[in-house]
Amino acid sequence: MRFPVSQNSLTKAFAFFGFLALLNAQQASQAAERCYYIDDPSNRDNVTFTSDAPVEVVNGHTTQIKGKVCLDSSFQFDAKHPFSVSFDVDLNSIDTGIPLRNQHLRENFLQTDKFPKAIFRATSVKLSKKPPFKAGEVVTVTANGQFTVHGKTQPKSIVVKVTNLPESESTRHRFSSGDLIRVKATFPVELQKYNIERPTALFYKLADTVFVTVDAIGTSDKDALK
Repeated sequence: MRFPVSQNSLTKAFAFFGFLALLNAQQASQAAERCYYIDDPSNRDNVTFTSDAPVEVVNGHTTQIKGKVCLDSSFQFDAKHPFSVSFDVDLNSIDTGIPLRNQHLRENFLQTDKFPKAIFRATSVKLSKKPPFKAGEVVTVTANGQFTVHGKTQPKSIVVKVTNLPESESTRHRFSSGDLIRVKATFPVELQKYNIERPTALFYKLADTVFVTVDAIGTSDKDALK
């Protein structure tokens, strides 16, 4: 049996679906994702670690960090807006200033032949203040995710200072084009959690917890990295 459909009913139905389409379009525009790419060909990004052991303080350094930060184009970091961050650090490139120590660090400590990278992946963030944020303002966030080193992955929360830098004459001194984002963080890495054993020769020269500092700048224009 077929039931007649009134013109008024059709009008209401079209209006309802039109409203849904408009709502979806607004939500999509509010959640527009922008990504920033970290892979400076001029090696100006920095990753350092400090081991403060009873006998010796060891500092290591590398510029070989690659990463990607994706967030809402409005630079908001709440649950309604997309956010992700990933960083890979080449552990074979770490330099402590002494070639022999570098060799021991890679072969006996980090075993970089098997585990060449340290990796952090974050998918959620907690804010220190409410958005929106001003251009150039340093915002402190807590990034929650997974940290992998020496083949072992553990949950990790890292406090990160994030600065949004819209493209300008000043930013073009760093990269030729694109908006920039700067990320800075310092966090501890407990060696035992990652099955990293200190060789006997280094037991009193290498702390059981090292502190890692990351300072990197990414651009929204991937071509600017070429």
